[in-house]
Amino acid sequence: MIHGHVAPGFGAVADAFERGQAHHPGGAQLCVYQGDSTVVDLWAGYDPETGVAIDGDSLFVLWSTTKGMVAIIAAQLIEQGQLDPDEPVSRVWPEFGVGGKDQTTVAHFLSHAAGLPFFPSAAGIESRDLPNWALCVEALATAEPLWAPGTASWYHPFTFGYLNGEVMRRVTGKTLSELFAERVARPLGVDFWIGGLPADRETRVTHRSRLNPPPTTSPADLWSRHGVDLSDPAVQELLSEVQSIPDMVEFLNTPEGHQMEFGGAGGIASARSVARVYAATIGEIDSVRLISPETLELVTRPRTLALGPVPELAAVPNQQLAEFGLGFWLGSPFASGRFASGGTFGHPGAGGNFGFAHPESKMAVAYTCTGMWSDDSRPDPRMGWADSLADLAGA
Repeated sequence: MIHGHVAPGFGAVADAFERGQAHHPGGAQLCVYQGDSTVVDLWAGYDPETGVAIDGDSLFVLWSTTKGMVAIIAAQLIEQGQLDPDEPVSRVWPEFGVGGKDQTTVAHFLSHAAGLPFFPSAAGIESRDLPNWALCVEALATAEPLWAPGTASWYHPFTFGYLNGEVMRRVTGKTLSELFAERVARPLGVDFWIGGLPADRETRVTHRSRLNPPPTTSPADLWSRHGVDLSDPAVQELLSEVQSIPDMVEFLNTPEGHQMEFGGAGGIASARSVARVYAATIGEIDSVRLISPETLELVTRPRTLALGPVPELAAVPNQQLAEFGLGFWLGSPFASGRFASGGTFGHPGAGGNFGFAHPESKMAVAYTCTGMWSDDSRPDPRMGWADSLADLAGA
């Protein structure tokens, strides 16, 4: 059974959401703004670990949907002249400019082109070490990139928040958590946290679980099939970190994981809050607009179209998850390709979270869920609402 409301004309979205949740052993929320009005606000299900019913204010760990929030802060700093996307990072973070990284730019960080998708294995950083900001950024500062920065783009799932957060700290003197609270969460009145979750919110955070078995083909099998040398040091680095993701699921279900400042994946919010933030990137919400139209055009300009593949993986097809701007995932976040047109920008999160804006229809959309979809043999059956919504948006 679903709860909440939809505006007239959005009934098909509610019906599709209900169908998608009918066999989902967990819970989810869906919220959509059109302009400054909430037109969809739905929820269903239960926390799979505690059995507590989901409501509209339940909080979810957003995984990489968090990256869109980092991109918003970066856009604001660019707009205010505090951050130059084409400036070498070493000008504000001198310790970083070693090991072939002296010409790495802020834009390389934001567009996943820095050659540091994971922490170097020699640093020995595990999930439990991630709250140690100093340890993590030192490991990245002294690391050698896996490819020449700016020549390829390969998704930086966990390091994204540390790389960009440290640059922001260097130029503002404030942490990402502080910047987000001051510039986004408090002005919009949203219950949204990137680190430092208050103790009284902990019981409202839902638990994520693996809804389906792991993908049928492992990265090692896929890469080997295309002739990749699995003994290559760079390939071994990539494989060792890709295989650490299940441990991250467990850690982000803990109070310690909810406290850490983890800009790559650790944001905590409801779908209502995520949608409200995106609505304020393309229009005013209670007199708050987060990014000017001119800056929005700059940060959503494609940055990775001309970049090649990681050299060691050049023979593997479809490596690039998406086109990236300055921190934003551009175009459709869905396997179906819906919302590919109309200027869509935002960021999905592992297993089924989504947050994005569709400027053409003035829609801002967020979906949060407890179950992580990991079956690569078929589409996620929970996502039918996206097709119904895209029909209304003309996307």
